[in-house]
Amino acid sequence: MDENPANNARENFEILWQTVNDKYTFFELKNINWDSVYHHYDTQVYNGMSEQELFTVLDSMLFDLRDGHVNLTAPFNMSRNWQWYLNYPDNFSYELLERKYLTNAHKIAGGLQYTIIDSVGYIYHASFSRGFTLENLDAVMTYMKGTKGLIVDVRNNGGGYLNNAFALAQRLVTEEKLAMVTFEKAGAEKDNMGNGLGYSLGPSDGVNYKGEVAILTNRRCYSATNTFAALLFPFDNITQIGDQTGGGGGIPIDNELPNGWQYRFSATISLLAVDDTTFYNMESGIPPQILEQTTPANIANGKDPILERALSRFQ
Repeated sequence: MDENPANNARENFEILWQTVNDKYTFFELKNINWDSVYHHYDTQVYNGMSEQELFTVLDSMLFDLRDGHVNLTAPFNMSRNWQWYLNYPDNFSYELLERKYLTNAHKIAGGLQYTIIDSVGYIYHASFSRGFTLENLDAVMTYMKGTKGLIVDVRNNGGGYLNNAFALAQRLVTEEKLAMVTFEKAGAEKDNMGNGLGYSLGPSDGVNYKGEVAILTNRRCYSATNTFAALLFPFDNITQIGDQTGGGGGIPIDNELPNGWQYRFSATISLLAVDDTTFYNMESGIPPQILEQTTPANIANGKDPILERALSRFQ
């Protein structure tokens, strides 16, 4: 970007398109021709158009990336594409969970809600933006000792801090394995990726759960929660039950246009390590080992088939 770019509609459009062109990482995965996108919207932008008109064009252009990590924020609106969960079943009712399964007897440690259901440990975590301390984790895992198994429910967890996802995942594994590899955009070419970095996951130095674990997911599991599911995918004592996660495998970067509007988009690629030679792009979401759905009729009848399927594994 020039040191002092002009603040007009054309310049804002050009800078946004070019920055995404140079640093966005999923053009090939999503089969997006970004040059064609440019030509489609280029004729709609002219100096003198209103801010609302410009925002509408830029919003539409970014929507074509089909990415929940892509946003444009102006004082009057925020662009977003949330089709990664809106086009899929919800598979979750917190009201049902609270009334039937958690009940008034459940405990709370930081952002973790936990109880024991029919001798099976159960933890619900609504957001990795809601913190917990090492002491919280020690207390919860100590409480779960002697249970037949442990269910960690992260349905409708839209993400948050990756450090929290790693910290919880460490408490659930019994050995160390390579879990994922990340790359960042190293040049303007669409497939120019570099600076590969592998992430291994192993048990924490604190209190860890040493038995079988079921992870409950749905399409609203995104970003850091998508990473949480990926980190645990390679481990034999972990079973993912429910629906595929929503994706969000790239770490977003933030930028600012000359007019002051903020925007962000994915600038890394993360690959799940299925084994030492097979890797899976996390942007598409993490598929469950056991596919299960919860319908509105189930919820109306007071049943959560995803949670019930997990409970049945330990009986």
